Amino acid sequence: MDELLKETAHRPYPLPDAPWLMTQTWENLLFMHWPVDAALVRELVPVELELDTWDGEAWISISPFQVKHQRFRILPEIPMLNEYLELNVRTYVKRNGKQGVWFFSLDANLAPAVFAANGLLALPYKNAEMSFDKEDHPGEALKMYEGKDGAGANFNKKKGFRFMNSRITGEDWFGRFDCSYRPVSEPGLCQSGTLEHWLIERYCLFTTRDGKVLRGDIHHLPWDVSAAEASVSVNTMCPVPLPREPLLQYCESKKVLMFPFVED
Repeated sequence: MDELLKETAHRPYPLPDAPWLMTQTWENLLFMHWPVDAALVRELVPVELELDTWDGEAWISISPFQVKHQRFRILPEIPMLNEYLELNVRTYVKRNGKQGVWFFSLDANLAPAVFAANGLLALPYKNAEMSFDKEDHPGEALKMYEGKDGAGANFNKKKGFRFMNSRITGEDWFGRFDCSYRPVSEPGLCQSGTLEHWLIERYCLFTTRDGKVLRGDIHHLPWDVSAAEASVSVNTMCPVPLPREPLLQYCESKKVLMFPFVED
């Protein structure tokens, strides 16, 4: 963790003074980004937060992924509590000069995590039945890519994933998602100043509790993402209509540090 904390040049603002609280590794993460009418999103975000837009448009992102190696700073990994599936729906906001995200929902298939996040942090976690499976796809293979650690991190265009979500609470028609996806290029960093960089290089999230705005900082190395393809058969996750095909990005693995929430 010390080595990760030394890599801060890419951050838009310094690390918090407080020590990190929790660590997770996010694996096989798909970013699906849509531009939407800013007026529609403005109605769904607390007035205390400024909507962050790109060329006048708000953006909403849906991200399915695996959570692994979860543990608190002072504890080892606890079996049965250290990994689960998660599906996030977010938009982009800023407050006091810091660009972050606001979550409309966070579905997970680990009830204790949902209970703790709802009770302690007022984050909109939802219990869901979820599955994640590897798939084979037709088509010619892309060349293999060897990761920085030399241990593989290889992908093949024939390989992909299927992620399914069915929210347990709420209306049956809402909170359902079924998507197959795969990376289709070598991973790389997004150039600063581009939409792709603006969407994913975010290092805090905001929530509200008892009339107060809370900010939770996170830290990780810059996103190294691949272009991706996806086929969505069911998607009732989003609170507003999604107008066209999304911008897609895929990340194989990202270690993340999470810091305590503070009043902002």
